Amino acid sequence: MEFRLLDYVSCVIVALMAIAAGVLLHRYTLPQRRRRVSLPPPPPGPAGNPLLGNLLYVIGPLRHNPHRGLAKLAGTFGPVLSLRLGLTRTLVVVSSSAVAHEALVKKDAALAARLVPDNVRALSYGATSMVFLPSSDRLWKRLRVVIGAGFSSSRGLDAIRPILERRARRLAERLRSPPSCSGGGGRPPVVNIRDAVNATVLNVIANVLFSEDVAVADDLKSLVVPVLEEWSKPSVCDACPLLAPLEHLLGSRRRISTHLAKLYKFFDQGIIERRLAAASRSEDHDDLLDVLLSKHSMSKLTRQEITTFLTDMFIAASDTSTVTVQWAMARLLRHPEKMEKVKAELATQLGSQDFVTESDLNKLPYLHAVVKETLRLHPAMPLIPREVVAEDGVSLGGFHMPKGTGVVVNLWTIGRDKAAWPDRPEEFIPERFLLADDGGGGHQKKQQDFFRPFGAGRRVCPGTDYTMRSVPLLLASLLHKIQWMLPDGLKPEDMDLADRYGTVLNLATPLHAVPVII
Repeated sequence: MEFRLLDYVSCVIVALMAIAAGVLLHRYTLPQRRRRVSLPPPPPGPAGNPLLGNLLYVIGPLRHNPHRGLAKLAGTFGPVLSLRLGLTRTLVVVSSSAVAHEALVKKDAALAARLVPDNVRALSYGATSMVFLPSSDRLWKRLRVVIGAGFSSSRGLDAIRPILERRARRLAERLRSPPSCSGGGGRPPVVNIRDAVNATVLNVIANVLFSEDVAVADDLKSLVVPVLEEWSKPSVCDACPLLAPLEHLLGSRRRISTHLAKLYKFFDQGIIERRLAAASRSEDHDDLLDVLLSKHSMSKLTRQEITTFLTDMFIAASDTSTVTVQWAMARLLRHPEKMEKVKAELATQLGSQDFVTESDLNKLPYLHAVVKETLRLHPAMPLIPREVVAEDGVSLGGFHMPKGTGVVVNLWTIGRDKAAWPDRPEEFIPERFLLADDGGGGHQKKQQDFFRPFGAGRRVCPGTDYTMRSVPLLLASLLHKIQWMLPDGLKPEDMDLADRYGTVLNLATPLHAVPVII
């Protein structure tokens, strides 16, 4: 009797699952002629499996370099295309500067939420992370105020200035120091550009947040990298929620939880506990951690929310600045004539001055043009994810977007859009950012509309002002009074500039170069 009852229950469950699948299948295969005539049509896209949609394509060809794969699809289906992931998720990809402006600026409120992939839900990270919280959330607004005060306001940027200048100077001194040029039989050493810059950036962020150095002593990098590697992998749960229990038991969420727990412990039991002990001795550091703990004392932030905020800052702020400097160096080494123009500008404006300061940056327009051109071709975050939250959906580019539709803006493709950049868009030409204005602000307006490496709208990167100060200063510090050579007789035209997309757009082959003191 018990066996029959269990058998009957199993049959009922299977039948209910079949009915649910049928309803979803019917929904996604409904003929166009039966749709509501008042709604615009859905975007075009590649045909897919009735049950899996385009999932196999997404976890296959699109897995490693989705920005390039989506660009190819846009060439076939147009600048607004749709992909179906399983039965429950539709993803719309925008590859047009005009539609991107529509999505990120004109209809910002309707697309103000971030897509939350399954693998960031480990240890409830996505529930307290400013990166993934909806912009309507009170915690998101509270944290944006904190980060704005520290990284966007005039007062915050003025406080960062001496820290950034000190660290940039130490980076230059380390590259010029005699010991670095005496190893290997008197030959200058080969420098891993990413590692050198990342150690500097990590310590800048650490000093702004909690007035400590961390890059070497605590090896924070070894804690951050495993989390980033796991987050960069796609999860089948995003398309097939029914597989979530198995994935969480054996898959990436379990591994992420292990790595994330170590990072949380570093911040909570290390940094925060030491600061609380210092507070008991009435020590005042006047940094962002003091601001966060002040809000904690007023019950406006929990310890976990502070820990997640610190994690956000190290993962987002350090990696984006690092890869931008690395890409700029790679492009300049690939184009020696551009490198000489930057160095000539530095020599003319700084003269005998040994080190670059932030006040010097206003005199270096070509350096800024190099940074902008680097961001155009290699945006640190090439894909900007959003989610339609408007109750009745919205239209983008003349196509209907139901509520819950994921929208991805492909900045990598837009940076190469001939309509936006008609002069050889695939080539590295910093001079395009030095073009004279037409008198009516037309050229500047076009750049403002097309050049969006940090996103736009209410979810624009809150560290934009900091990045546009730190990247030029670090790049200038690498170039001033240092001549760079490629190792092992490598010629500029033979450099490998292939990219690899993880959580940021990185060089597939790490950049190595040899510093020679001028």
